[in-house]
This record gives sequence, structure tokens and C-alpha cells, in this order.
Amino acid sequence: MNFRDYRWFRNPRGVHNIGVFRPVYTERFTSTGMGWAKFVAGGDEYADVTPELIANNCMPIIRTFRENMGALKPPEEWYGNYQRYVDAGCYWFELYNEPNLEGEWPQDDNGPVLYVSWDNYEECIRPMNDNWIEWAERVVDIGGYPGFTAMADTPDHRHATVFWLDALLRDLRDRYYNRFQRVIANGLWVATHPYIQNHFYQEPAGGPSHVARPHDQQNWQEGGWHFEYPYDPISQRYDPGRTVFGNTPLTPYGDTNGLVAAGQAFQELLQRYFDAGPVPVIGTEGGIWKIPAPDDDPHLIDTRYPPYDHFSHAQATMAMWKWIVEKGPPWFWGVTLWTEWDYFEQFEITPATELMRQTPPMLMNVADIDTGGGVFVEIVPEDIGEQPEAEPTQATPGPGPAQGIPDLHWLVLAPGLQADWFFQAARRYWQTFRPTVMTGWEMIELLPAGVSLGVTVLARPDTISYMDEQIRDPWPNVVYDPIVANTLEEMAQELERRATYNIRFG
Repeated sequence: MNFRDYRWFRNPRGVHNIGVFRPVYTERFTSTGMGWAKFVAGGDEYADVTPELIANNCMPIIRTFRENMGALKPPEEWYGNYQRYVDAGCYWFELYNEPNLEGEWPQDDNGPVLYVSWDNYEECIRPMNDNWIEWAERVVDIGGYPGFTAMADTPDHRHATVFWLDALLRDLRDRYYNRFQRVIANGLWVATHPYIQNHFYQEPAGGPSHVARPHDQQNWQEGGWHFEYPYDPISQRYDPGRTVFGNTPLTPYGDTNGLVAAGQAFQELLQRYFDAGPVPVIGTEGGIWKIPAPDDDPHLIDTRYPPYDHFSHAQATMAMWKWIVEKGPPWFWGVTLWTEWDYFEQFEITPATELMRQTPPMLMNVADIDTGGGVFVEIVPEDIGEQPEAEPTQATPGPGPAQGIPDLHWLVLAPGLQADWFFQAARRYWQTFRPTVMTGWEMIELLPAGVSLGVTVLARPDTISYMDEQIRDPWPNVVYDPIVANTLEEMAQELERRATYNIRFG
């Protein structure tokens, strides 16, 4: 399925409702220019308001609520409700909620009735996939888009976001490969819950990129914002090489506490296990939360980053929308802020709410990207039983060929070169082109064939042959752009020349 075939309004702004069976004040969604309205529903109570929201370019997302649902099978009556929503113009549905947390599973007086962990296959992973795949197929069959279940973002070992995603997708590969491929090809999307803490910042005017301006000097209309955690310069300077999967001693169980981090983890796993993707990702809870009261001290969660207060929260929220449209990955389609109560009732009207009312939303230019997956022919009727799964075939991994400018630009430092030097010596180059600066290249094989990549390599004469063997030779689709110099000064001069004449690849 092509990205351009999904039905939505290209507007990343959204807000999450307060709860089931609550009245809908459509003015809250329309006056603030929302493109998404996330509803936790008890049944079909929001179907009647859906046409009005659709008429105002706001697409509902529905998750039917059942307390402590865990991995239970959806009741049959839910599908009749889904049909009502589809008939009203809503196509986006979720099943389950943060199953990597104990509180989402059946309980007794002592807590959850089972051991909640990604390695509890028989009680957690297996039944969840059994019920999810049937649900997803039936949602596709009525014309809807099934969402892959949102995890809570956490690095705690048995709750770790990346471990749960990995366990679920591996099991789908092993038992439901063909069926999941059909879902990928017919509307799969991913729900995430990016409560991003204070993992964002704005550079001072003129940089450098690894320095954050004070929160009370932030301005959403100016450049230099970073929401790419954990790949932003502050994170990489503090813990070089950190990825969403961790890969450093400080992050043994991953690090998905960023706006697009959990989505990035899913895309890489989807490519690894199904040679498919990317698929759309929507943060169906999250944003910059909690909102401080006007007289609260600034909220400081991670001391590497600046705090935020009641007023700078508004600047950062507006900057987040702008970043998603201008700099975010093409598969990340927005966030439904937590919650309607926080933005419209807690403080009457927050500064962020007021700014959204004053500022029309920016719309995304949806990329011409195919999700991959198999061609959907027919959903297997329930009474036929489980069909034999064909052996999966794996295409050559890695990015596809570039048509013009590559979709992604990485700058890889050969062994012996340091990221700190690059950000100091080539600040103007980085500010001009904003490549992803890396000291490794293992992630190339994780990129889907629908995405192209250009790699600028900085190397000395004694290391360029090694870099040729590691990147140029095994990845012929990569636009390979070596810069070879005897001294750091010569490298810096070449990077400055490219920035001066706006030459991305030389």
C-alpha cells in the first residue's frame, strides 16, 4: 500500500479525548486546527460526531476500551461498532494498550494474574498475536486500517519497549508470516506513545548544535530545534553511538524516550523480519507532558537537556509540529496530545492551545513510499482453520537506488575521527545539510528498499580502502561520497567549501 493511499488530512496535530462516553466539543478540535482526534471509546458513541470532524479535516482514531484487557480476544460486537465508524468516514483503529505494563493485564487482589514480560511467551506474546492478527484481518476486511499495538516507552528490562516489539514481530514472522504480510500491504500502521519528557532543545543562534539555549529564550518560529532523540547531538555527545536499541553500556535495554524513537525501532524490526516497510506511525498518546502550572518550577526530567515551564511548553509544542513536517521522518504522521483535559480544562486555556488557535497547521508532503508486504487477495474465513505458512523469502537487504537526491544523508566518520571534532570544525556544513553523523554503518542493512541513502565518508588515505570495503562495495545502491584528506584542516576546508557553495555531495 502506498503512503498516498491512506486516508487522512496530512496534518500532524492531534489531541486525545478524556475518556469513554464523554461529550465531544468539536470546537476544541476545529479551532486549534487538529488533524487527528484520538477517541478511547466504550462502543460506537463517537460515530455520530465523526462526519462533523471529517468535514473539518480532522480524522478520528478509535481504540475501544476494556479495563485490564491484556491479550483478551475482542468481543464480536466490537466489529459492528467498527463498521459504523468506517461507514461514517473513520478508518483508523487500535487494539490493546501498553501491554508491556502490569496495569494493562487482568488483575486480582495481588496484582496481575500472570508474569508480564516479553519473555513470557505462552501467556503474553502468543495469545496477543493470535488475537491481534485475526482482529487486524477483520479490520482490513471492513475497509479499516489496523494499528500495531502501542507500547509504553521504557528501558526497564522485562518491560523494555524494544524487547516487546522484537518478541511480537519475531513471533508473527515465525507463525503468521503470510498473514501479516497481507496486513502490511493493506493499511497497517503503528501506534506509539511518545511522552518525550524534556528530550528536545533549540540551539542558540549560530550554534553549536550540541548546546541548548535556555528554555526562556526558545522561539518556535526560529530554527535549530532538535526532536530526533536519541540521535541528536547532545545525546550523541554524552553517549556516542546510542541508538533506539541502546548499543551502549548506558543503555543495555534500549532508549525510546523520544518523539520518533519507538517508531524507528519498529521500522528497523519490520525490515529485519519481513523485508517490508516503512509503515505510517502515529503517536496516539504523548507530547510534552506534564504541562507545568504557571507558578510551577520548570520541569527538569533529564539533566542533559534544558527544562520547560508553562510558557516555554507552548513554544516547544509548536516547534514539534513544525519539526514533524519539515524534518521528521516521512513515516511519522503526528501526535495526539495527552489529553483534551490538559489543554482545555486544567488551566482553562494553555499557552500552547492559544498558539495553535492563532496559527494554521502546516501540512505534510506525503512521500511516494510503498509499505511492501504481500498482495491482499482474500482474508481466510475463520471456519477454514489455520492455513500452512509458506517459507518466507528474503530480498537483498539495504536501501534502494536513489532517484535524484537520496532520501537520507548520513555522514560517517572513519576510524580515528571523532564526532566532537566534526561538530566543532564543520559546524557550518552540518547546519546547512543536517546529515545524520555516525561512527558506524551497521544500520545500512536495516533500511527498507523503498528508501534511498547517501553516505558522505570522512577518511584519511590510510583508512579509505577499509571504508570502501565496508560501505561502497557491499551496498551498490548507496550514493557513496568519500572525502579523503591527509589532515583534519584539509577535511574542514572541504566541508566549508561545500557549505559555501551548497554542494551536498561532491
